[in-house]
Amino acid sequence: MITGANAGIGYQAARQLAAAGATVVLACRHPGRMAEAARAIRKECPNAAIDEVSIDLGSLRSIRAAASAIIDSHPHVDILINNAGVIGEPGWRTLDGFESCFGVNHLGHFALTGLLLDKLIAAADARIVTVSSTAHRVARLNPQEWPSPQNPNIYHAYAASKLANLLFAYHLHSLIAATGAPMRSIACQPGWAATRLLSPRPRSPKHRASVAALQAVGAIIAQPAEDGAQPLLRAATADVPSGVYLGPSRWWRTRGPAAIEESSANSHDAQAGRLLWDLSVELCGVDYSPLAGSTAAGLTLDLPGDRGASEQRKVPKQPDVRTEPLVLPDGEVLTVRPFTAADVGAVEQLHRNCSSRSRHQRYMGGSSPTPEKLRRLLDPSQGLTLLVSEDRSDHGQQIIAVANLIALGADAEVGLLVRDDWQRRGIGTGLLRRLLDYAQKSGRRAVVMHIQSQNTPMLRTVARVGRRSEVKRDGSVASLRIPLTAASNSGKGNKPQGRAASA
Repeated sequence: MITGANAGIGYQAARQLAAAGATVVLACRHPGRMAEAARAIRKECPNAAIDEVSIDLGSLRSIRAAASAIIDSHPHVDILINNAGVIGEPGWRTLDGFESCFGVNHLGHFALTGLLLDKLIAAADARIVTVSSTAHRVARLNPQEWPSPQNPNIYHAYAASKLANLLFAYHLHSLIAATGAPMRSIACQPGWAATRLLSPRPRSPKHRASVAALQAVGAIIAQPAEDGAQPLLRAATADVPSGVYLGPSRWWRTRGPAAIEESSANSHDAQAGRLLWDLSVELCGVDYSPLAGSTAAGLTLDLPGDRGASEQRKVPKQPDVRTEPLVLPDGEVLTVRPFTAADVGAVEQLHRNCSSRSRHQRYMGGSSPTPEKLRRLLDPSQGLTLLVSEDRSDHGQQIIAVANLIALGADAEVGLLVRDDWQRRGIGTGLLRRLLDYAQKSGRRAVVMHIQSQNTPMLRTVARVGRRSEVKRDGSVASLRIPLTAASNSGKGNKPQGRAASA
């Protein structure tokens, strides 16, 4: 299956794969151009097996429909080439409201791959080929800004989407390696190929001038689309390992035979890759549960899905936790309890009750009210979840805060979501202190929080705890590590945790 297969390198890859005997699915936005491409391939190869699926990568609804058609028509998908790409015009957005380059080039392919994951796993040795560009080297590493940039620049947005392609391909490779799934995630770039990527008639004068300049340079150094398709074909068919990046080997990686090359340092930023992955799941409502590798038994829970889609989750049995009330500085006494299956909808409502600004802050893997966010809040492999509620509503108890140790390793990761009005009353600090106490008694060495740098309420929450913290900043995200001390067996206080005890 090849997206954007009606022209350029996508068409050339489809033509050559069909000539080699593959059943090729053309996945294109324009039905007429897709039909013309299919006729041209059949004319050259009368026995070619061609299928056509209409897909608009700027519409999550269209992506779901296209994936459903593939699932119904084909027992497995051996090769998925995420090729289609746009530059577009400044200010363009997808039907779902995302910046067009990010929405089409990255998010659309992220959703498509996730929806076809079962069919890819069903193949003997599936390939997921993600087409990036040398433009990724000049991208600004700020994944949270990419869906809706504050200062839109179409070339910056395109470069960011191509960096997102690589972060996606590498993080997918890490998941494949961790679960042992029978597939490979391979990234590539076609060099400077003569395609229709640049709009022939841009609307703005400034954009027209820049396109004309790029076309002039391309006329000198660009290689034919047939040659630009070679990295795609090698990634799809050659014996290359998962996790590599292929591109032309000559003329500053703009043309020549395909070879393995090294992408930018930013493309290998694991923290940014995880942030982008979590953000993408939340934005498109498509998860990668077949790669989760989870065997934990528990309750089956229907979570509210994105745009009406229902998704199944496993909620493991929670460890015993303290249920003592939480007393705020102003004397208010609040109930603390473990979550139940019936709380999921209320937690989603908690997200809605937060301000628009808060919903865009990174409390924990992003904070949009989606099934993936709820999984991170309520479905840890092990950890502590606290719900604090008040009984002032006609509809019963209202959840106002959720706190959780997402993972219990040497450094336990902390997630904390507090409704805006209650955050100001100090509830976040109270919950964080309780989580720190729980982590310390569990023998953890430290707790870690990942916070959007602009999220001053959560930064104040950490400061009020009064513990020393180590801060590392990566773009717009601040990672705070709070060292802990081990409880003394003698009961005379706490002392720093030694190396042997930590081990």
